[in-house]
Amino acid sequence: MASKKFSISCAGMVVYVAYKTVFKGASLGTLGLLWFLLLTVPWLSRALFRVLVYNNFLSPYRHLPQPSDRPHWFFGHFHHLHNEQLPGNSQLRWLEENPESPFVRYYGIFRRERLAPRSHAALQTILQTASYSFVKPDLTRKTLALIVGDGLINAEADSHRRQRKLLMPAFSFGHIKSLTPVFVEKSFALSKHIAGILDNDAVVSDEKVSSPGEKIIDLDPLVHATTLDIIFKAGFGTEFNALQNEDDKLVQAYRNVFTMRKITNWWRFEMAMEVFFGPGVIPTKRNKTVKASKRIIEKFATDLIREKQQKQKIATTFGKTSSTTDKDILNILIAEGKGALTDHEIRNNLMTFLAAGHETTSSATAIALYLLSKHPEVQSKLRAEIREHIPEYASYRSGDNNDPLASLTYEKIESMKYLNNFCRESLRLIPPVPVTSRQAAEDTMVDGVLVKKGTLIFIVIAAINQLKSLWGEDADKFNPDRWNNMSAEALSPYSFLTFIQGPRSCIGRRFSEIEFKCLLIALIGRFEFGERNPGEELALRSMVTTKFANGLSLKVKYAE
Repeated sequence: MASKKFSISCAGMVVYVAYKTVFKGASLGTLGLLWFLLLTVPWLSRALFRVLVYNNFLSPYRHLPQPSDRPHWFFGHFHHLHNEQLPGNSQLRWLEENPESPFVRYYGIFRRERLAPRSHAALQTILQTASYSFVKPDLTRKTLALIVGDGLINAEADSHRRQRKLLMPAFSFGHIKSLTPVFVEKSFALSKHIAGILDNDAVVSDEKVSSPGEKIIDLDPLVHATTLDIIFKAGFGTEFNALQNEDDKLVQAYRNVFTMRKITNWWRFEMAMEVFFGPGVIPTKRNKTVKASKRIIEKFATDLIREKQQKQKIATTFGKTSSTTDKDILNILIAEGKGALTDHEIRNNLMTFLAAGHETTSSATAIALYLLSKHPEVQSKLRAEIREHIPEYASYRSGDNNDPLASLTYEKIESMKYLNNFCRESLRLIPPVPVTSRQAAEDTMVDGVLVKKGTLIFIVIAAINQLKSLWGEDADKFNPDRWNNMSAEALSPYSFLTFIQGPRSCIGRRFSEIEFKCLLIALIGRFEFGERNPGEELALRSMVTTKFANGLSLKVKYAE
């Protein structure tokens, strides 16, 4: 990065000197072209050297197997990765082609080498035993900082250890269990909102439906708003009501940040420029929107922290202790972090929890509903289990004063075995985060391969989760019952990587899992979801999380 900045500075200096001497009086367009050439020609020369010489004759990884897909001379395998129906499909095929190798070597933009680990031994070293020897790449870290803040997710080494230790009380089993009523309340609010759409005769679907009382509803924004409401109430003790206020500027800010873009040649060019200049540097419309949205989120986070700190200060002054409702994640974070976490670290972690805490579960829930619409037999079986545990739901109708989920407890949720199997299978087959990246901070031996400092490693969660050598010949099929009889290979913690493993595993896993289950109980117990166009495979795209390229419009009606 330092050499890149130095190159840009040198190019600028040369252009300035040229403007004052050789090109005195030249147009700005000519000078701009000169600056561009001075900046890009050396870089393109390095790229050509990498393509023609280094990768073929000098790379320490030239003995590792490569994909059968031919790489582009400039984009490498990048175009394969972003032209697939399901994120991770290409890497899955490459890993399946090379079952004996701990790594597969492929190329990113500018034909830069990437290693995708396949073996359990390699994954264990990278994620567990030598996890702090593999850090987030600079490009990934800066991209995440733009989207989810610069909190725990981007911390490294001692800073990561310190922050994770301080944050653990907020994600303890007891605390997450105590948040179950919040998950239930907001999940039922989503159920009532959808019921309101079905009951409202003024809301008419744009196209014909097959049965009375059925409507086509885009569930993506509704689920997204609900998970925002959950993270606000459970995480920060604040009522947000995003489900009723979809035009709120904070809701729009998050929607802008996570909106999927169409994959075009211009988009590919932008990605290449971001690899060179860094994320968010080029003043495109998208980058301007993301930065403006981040400013809105940062201001909200700062104001919320100040409000909480003031309340804690007043409570301490008058000798009051926090009530149960005050024991949200942010209050615990401020109380536990006094003197150990700076206001900057608290704000960044708040932003991280805001983004990651709602976006991943929103993605997981949308994917689960899509899978249920394609597998009606699974949906019926799941609904039967839910109603067996909550018989009030079978007879509940809109307008009833009673809350059918009032009896839903943490213990009851965890007793639903098929629900548990379904959730794990959905998260296995299409994980909300399909890939995570690392960069070697030092030379490290990994399953017989010396991984040199600076090497980029891409752990393809979506591919590992579907390897036939681990999950059987039906690994690419949706089958919740597989979890009743697991093979020894599938039981390994390095076969199911949706939440990662090791010191950098998802700190909010239990929070997300219980939230996910509550949402499904509230929705499947009451409604039936069907495909909008039977047999249609909806395209999924991924930048940070996996999302539907064109929303999730499903047929919805009351379940019998």
